[in-house]
Amino acid sequence: MVNRVLIILISSFLFVSCSHYSKNVERALRLAGDNRVELEKVLEYYSKRPEDSLKFRAAEFLIANMPGKYSEDDHDMADYISLFKDWRKIFKQGVTDKPKAFDSLVNVRKLGSAFKIKDDVRHITSDFLINNIERSFEVVSEQPWGKDMSFDVFCEYILPYRVGTEPLERWRDRVLEDYADIYDSLRNSRNSDILTACIKVFDRVGKTWDFDGPLSTLPHMSYSMVAEYRGGTCYEKVVWGTFIMRALGIPVSIDYTPQWPFRNKGHEWNSVRTNNGRHYHVIIADSKPCNVLETFEYTVAKVCRKTFRIQPGSLALVAGQKEGIPPSFYDPCFIDISEEVFGGYDVSLPLRPPGSETSYAYLAVFDNQKWVPIHWGKRSDPTVFTHMGKDVVYLPVYYYGGDIKAANSPFHLTPEGDINWLHADTTQLQSLILWRKYRMLMRFTQQMKGGRFQAANRADFSDAVTLYTIPDHPALYFQEVRLNNSHPYRYYRYFGPDGAACNIAELEFYGDDKGTDRLTGHIIGTPGSWNDDPSRTMDKAFDDDGLSFYDAREDDGAWVGMDFDQPKIVRKIRYLPRNDDNHISPGQTYELFYWGNDGWVSLGQQVAKDYMLYYHNAPTNALFLLRNLTKGKEERIFTYEDGKQVWW
Repeated sequence: MVNRVLIILISSFLFVSCSHYSKNVERALRLAGDNRVELEKVLEYYSKRPEDSLKFRAAEFLIANMPGKYSEDDHDMADYISLFKDWRKIFKQGVTDKPKAFDSLVNVRKLGSAFKIKDDVRHITSDFLINNIERSFEVVSEQPWGKDMSFDVFCEYILPYRVGTEPLERWRDRVLEDYADIYDSLRNSRNSDILTACIKVFDRVGKTWDFDGPLSTLPHMSYSMVAEYRGGTCYEKVVWGTFIMRALGIPVSIDYTPQWPFRNKGHEWNSVRTNNGRHYHVIIADSKPCNVLETFEYTVAKVCRKTFRIQPGSLALVAGQKEGIPPSFYDPCFIDISEEVFGGYDVSLPLRPPGSETSYAYLAVFDNQKWVPIHWGKRSDPTVFTHMGKDVVYLPVYYYGGDIKAANSPFHLTPEGDINWLHADTTQLQSLILWRKYRMLMRFTQQMKGGRFQAANRADFSDAVTLYTIPDHPALYFQEVRLNNSHPYRYYRYFGPDGAACNIAELEFYGDDKGTDRLTGHIIGTPGSWNDDPSRTMDKAFDDDGLSFYDAREDDGAWVGMDFDQPKIVRKIRYLPRNDDNHISPGQTYELFYWGNDGWVSLGQQVAKDYMLYYHNAPTNALFLLRNLTKGKEERIFTYEDGKQVWW
């Protein structure tokens, strides 16, 4: 679908203009077909009075950059909203396989095929555009900071009539109605500034939001839909924030990293622009405005900003139809702001000759399954890639008809900006001891330090005896505690340390120290769960599912255990910290790979006999990938340094 829009957009740039309108406006008018009359009504409306000259320029900006923008047909929006409501009920019931349950709802309503593309240039009305322009100028003129806002900033951060590909509606009117109290307080105050206004919006909205990953498979929601549903992915959240802030006259954009270099997916957030040109990160219903540099706790390879303006220097327009480009570059409406956010390094790389003629090369990062191109460069000798994030492993690639091909070996761009090539050396071999296939999430183990296993003969544990205290951060696999206990107790529990919400994945009690006599009883503990989530209740500590876990409502003083009905002696406890199930598990099959000249090379399969794997005769200076062939999806590339896995 995006490719179709790209072709239309590129084709529009081939037209030769010969009218009294600007070249870019005329291109849009030609694409409008029968709807040209609606667009010209807007231009004529603002061309009659000299005092409307800025509004005329605003209309030109919107129309000139309209090609390629579209929404899904809204004739089935009632079904769409009904789907959200039904999904919310299922979500609250704690369904185990959420993507599968969501897909079944979509299929029942046949929503996957119900929506049709509506190009803005062919369907938008003059009344809609005029209303959008009038409201935009009105709110900026009434805000204290409006007089200092440049016209270019106004056009990019306030004026756009849409955010993504949502169904069109007069969302500005709805926002001004929903947030009339804030709007009145801001415009009636002489001391209000952009950041203060943003914080007022944040406080007003609160933090009510349900994260629903499966919604990413459906068309984008309008303001009315997301305001009612208050759920979705990070994208829906920042779209919601964009609607609200732009309608109130707060200049805001959507910034994003297209792909994290250390995990799957990317991330979006709002960026509020002050009149001095500084940008502040904010995610509505999540985090208040802060300096964008303070928001990156992790390494980042690229940061971009969505724009309404079609960028003539974008790869979509530069490459045109001459050669295929990765889908992530189809959109011509974004700019690279990496230099503004973190600086980065310009990287000059020698590349192998391409297998077929191509003018461009790319740098890719790993997304847990595959390499994803995130930046491009004009092929030369050497090829230069600008403003790349540091301390990241990249792979130079070419792109051919949907597939990528390595253009050189992967390399680590060090914090100092040096290039460390990861050319696997098969003449110098080493032995590896592997514990995991994915980086360790340390907070899951850190929050168990100081946790206590206790026994009692009174239900309120007023006579509690501590049998064992976890002295340090346990590894993310089953831990065994043998007890020097000869006294029978009826009640046994795990008492979590403060701040941990008693997070634990599995808890087992045994009447012998060999682990053959597993004891069962009635589950007891602190009632409730985080956010009343039914998938995180106390029974999840005893369901033999290593991925589920107990997550108490209270951070402090929470516990979970068993009532055995009568006193029993427990001689061994097995417990599993809350985890991602990416540790080595006995009985499961694994395969280790290293990156060769052109792709992954297998070092063989193993069935794990313990909580670690041993591989001998592995190359040095190599990039590795360990896959679990039994189950699981998360995998991370790593190097092996000083006897340890180093994750990238």
